[in-house]
Amino acid sequence: KPSKTTKENKDNEEASEKELSLSLLKQANNDIVGILEFDNRVIYEPIVQAPDNDYYVRKNINKEYANAGIPFVSADGNIDSKNVVIYGHSSKWNNIIFTPLMNYVNQSYYKDHHIFQFITETETRIYQIFAVLNIDLNNLDDSLEFTQASWDSNNAFNAFISDSINRELYKTGVTVDSEDKLMTLVTCDTRDDNKRIVILAKLVNIANV
Repeated sequence: KPSKTTKENKDNEEASEKELSLSLLKQANNDIVGILEFDNRVIYEPIVQAPDNDYYVRKNINKEYANAGIPFVSADGNIDSKNVVIYGHSSKWNNIIFTPLMNYVNQSYYKDHHIFQFITETETRIYQIFAVLNIDLNNLDDSLEFTQASWDSNNAFNAFISDSINRELYKTGVTVDSEDKLMTLVTCDTRDDNKRIVILAKLVNIANV
């Protein structure tokens, strides 16, 4: 007969493996717009959007105070924008929310984990990471154009892609053209509070749910 502790451990493991249900999550909070999922679920998080970018910085899915907040889509766009920008906290002490994105400073990690997905009510979108940036907020030469949801022209978009690839931490070899749609993930660099880790990815496939 298994001990109570063993049973509790098993129950905890099963709970951690449970699928997130977007429909159930939306019943609890209608601001939820999708679920972000990485390999091995190192990131497996509901994503919200509010009318402004401050609301969920220190709130959880239940709209209660939480230091780690919850990842949110920038209010400048939405999940159907040319560039879907998602912000999330990271921590040097805890493996919260977007902390695993720090792994992408290493090219070897990128090579094994360059695909992730975003699940909406109607489809699963597959993204491929094409550039990893380390942005210094104190450096005026470091553009914050990655925060934009759209561009006025294809030429402006192509210039942004070229600039991003020129500034990437390492070469990925992934090409992007003017028809591509992007997702950009932004988190604090746990090594330096004035810097941000920015993951740029392009939409490569869509599967109906």
